[in-house]
Amino acid sequence: MNNEYILSAEGINKSFGEAHVLKNASFTLKKGEIHGLMGENGAGKSTLIKILSGDYSRDSGTVTLDGKPVVFNSPKDAIDLGIRVIHQEISVVKPLSVAENIFLGNLPRKSNGMVNWDQLNKQAKEVLESLGEDIPVKTKVGLLPIAEQQIVEIAKALSVSPKVLIMDEPTAALNDQETSKLFSLLKKLRDKGVSIIYITHRFSEVYELTDRITVMRDGETVATLETKEVNDDKLVKLMVGEEKNAVFAHKKIQKGDRIFSVENLNVEGMLNDVSFHVNKGEIVVIFGLFGAGQNELCRAIFGDIKIDSGDIYIHNEKVSIHSVKDAIDSGIGFVSDDRKNEGIIPLQTVKENISLAALPKKLMAKFGLIKREKERELSQKYFDALNVNCSGIEQKIGSLSGGNQQKCVISRWLANDAKILLLNMPTRGVDVAARTEIYRELEALCERGVAVIVVSLEMPEVLSISDRIYVMHEKRIVGELSRDEATQEKLMSYALGIVS
Repeated sequence: MNNEYILSAEGINKSFGEAHVLKNASFTLKKGEIHGLMGENGAGKSTLIKILSGDYSRDSGTVTLDGKPVVFNSPKDAIDLGIRVIHQEISVVKPLSVAENIFLGNLPRKSNGMVNWDQLNKQAKEVLESLGEDIPVKTKVGLLPIAEQQIVEIAKALSVSPKVLIMDEPTAALNDQETSKLFSLLKKLRDKGVSIIYITHRFSEVYELTDRITVMRDGETVATLETKEVNDDKLVKLMVGEEKNAVFAHKKIQKGDRIFSVENLNVEGMLNDVSFHVNKGEIVVIFGLFGAGQNELCRAIFGDIKIDSGDIYIHNEKVSIHSVKDAIDSGIGFVSDDRKNEGIIPLQTVKENISLAALPKKLMAKFGLIKREKERELSQKYFDALNVNCSGIEQKIGSLSGGNQQKCVISRWLANDAKILLLNMPTRGVDVAARTEIYRELEALCERGVAVIVVSLEMPEVLSISDRIYVMHEKRIVGELSRDEATQEKLMSYALGIVS
């Protein structure tokens, strides 16, 4: 073990079922350095960090801290040994004071067991002063701006004198001034000997802040380099690797008139002036790194998030969408990326799941009764149309494979005569054979004149199924590419904000 490393991981493997998500991954962190960890969606960064912080156990490999092998059975084990994580989503307790948040779970006590408030506030002030901050320690955290809430989280991590601080996309909710302040703070911590793992997709941040960069791809560590040795082109090539073979041969369909468009859509903090359109006979894919705004875009169009400004058109007619019901009534369907919680009702039958959206418009009789025979016929029609593979429409949907569950969710919107179909990562958790079947069904929908919009984080899938691709970066669309001109490097360059 090299004494210059405070933390190292070697030969780390981790699988979830048949998915091998880490493959002999390695990582080293020097004492008193800021080390950038980069990679595209699904590269294995999050899994590696969860192993280093005790959230996940490893299948094989070794982790060494301060020259000694360690095994973390829980996050508490990692915390006790000096590893703290600050997640992208700020997790302060807003009704509590700054001081209470900093020492949450470790409040100083008097001999009678009561909280020693004077000592608590004094110690909290000392921690903040060590960071060069003067946030009032008695203020409720919920009243602070986001940037100061994040400083409270850092103070909480530093209150136990950590050896290693792991930060996951810490600037996601910060403006330029707040980011600059955070960087100054992190550099101070580095100079005091704290070792920092910094996860980000932003090239400008790793150039300004880090000493070394490790790039992961497909569960493997592909390179660790001095930051001064890299540039945009080199990083993109490391992240993308060789162009992957297409997973599906998408046939060309005769294109027609515009059937759906979004113009200048804005949602405060979520979407920034988003515009795109879909023509008849094409599959449009929205690509971007995780958190770029794709999910919020789908939910805004579907009426699940209130739109501040902008217009939506179907067949060149403006539609007003203020609720999910408005969207459904306008002919919009939405296939969520969270199939188990938002897509299916597991204990109900295939028939009941398929007919769900069509109940109010097509299947309700007087006094709120359901037209059961018509429900059976409608469900059977789309069950057959999408080639759902199970014993029949009376089978409980929870017992079906992921691919067949997804076909049923798509069938639901076809049964309700959807003109626009939004699919957020429709092949997540679906095997290869079922993916191909879903792709074929999407092609068939295009031929029928349905506007198909797919959100995908997987570049091989994006290049396989798309006719046109829009790329999102930091809540806005920054690029549009045809299938013929798109490459993985171009997609990643747009997604990282290098090209705009």
